[in-house]
Amino acid sequence: MPDLVIPESLKPGDGRFGCGPSKVRPEQLSALSTTAAALFGTSHRQAPVKNLVGRVRDGLRELFSLPDGYEVIL
Repeated sequence: MPDLVIPESLKPGDGRFGCGPSKVRPEQLSALSTTAAALFGTSHRQAPVKNLVGRVRDGLRELFSLPDGYEVIL
């Protein structure tokens, strides 16, 4: 198979937008390393993770205005 070369004129001018891996701002990496440290390497059964999952499920339930009896499954 020949090497595929994408012309520069077809590549997005801003590396944050495109179909492949995108750039991540240094501030986001810093925030991830400080706030997620309590979650990485933690069992999904531990309280911090269960609380986070609960907040995500509640947020999705509210975002989509789900009727009573509907359950968000992650």
